[in-house]
Amino acid sequence: MRMDEIGWHSIHSADFSNERPNGAGDWVFLLIKSPCRIAVDGEMREFPPYTWILYTPEAYQKYAANGKEYCDDWMHFAPDAVEEALLQRLHIPLNTPVALPKGTEISKILRTICLEYYSARPHREEMTNLHFRMLLYRLHEQLLHLQIVPKTDSATDQLLQIKDFIFRKPFEPFEAARFADDLGLSEEVFYARYAETNGSTFADDLIATRMQFIAGQMRQHRSENQTVEEIAQLCGYAGEAEFSEQFTRFIGQSPQSLLDEIRA
Repeated sequence: MRMDEIGWHSIHSADFSNERPNGAGDWVFLLIKSPCRIAVDGEMREFPPYTWILYTPEAYQKYAANGKEYCDDWMHFAPDAVEEALLQRLHIPLNTPVALPKGTEISKILRTICLEYYSARPHREEMTNLHFRMLLYRLHEQLLHLQIVPKTDSATDQLLQIKDFIFRKPFEPFEAARFADDLGLSEEVFYARYAETNGSTFADDLIATRMQFIAGQMRQHRSENQTVEEIAQLCGYAGEAEFSEQFTRFIGQSPQSLLDEIRA
């Protein structure tokens, strides 16, 4: 995910109104925590506190206070291909207001994303991405409660959770056979279902999360004078070539290039 800007508990006067006829140019998630009015099908309609709406980049936007002080949490961002696929699989409504029964839980997640994104922590981008996916899962749970979206099968839910679990534990020795057995699937079927559900292969996700973790550690310990070969050995690679190839593929630059950039 590309985060552009995020704010938590923004407060405006009772005459607040915002209109974007041509959209914002990026995705916008709003959690409006006060009584509000939102444009739907060309007319302003009233909605209760803790109404959310996810705008796509070119969608018409108009929302306003409704007689009281206006307060919202908001996020401007762009999902990556995997996250867009997740939005579709979870049937997250787009450009449609939804009033939540438990809005405070969603606000807490947005607060965590906000604090993480603006922090100086070495893994803030990775953690922001994980919390964003958690946000989507929590929204989906409430949509199920409201009977707005169809239920997903339990295997699909578990396959989505497996990916998040992998990204939380970069160097755990995960084995496809174990997950396949837990789901009652053959390894071949597990690989196929995992890729279909998550938009990426099991093997790629294992490598991607480890490369992201390693890149974060390199940035955090920039004063250390380790070579790429030494880093590769510490990470369990027999040689520098394979490590460098995988690192470049998932990080977008070679480990030596990142080291040079950090130490410049």
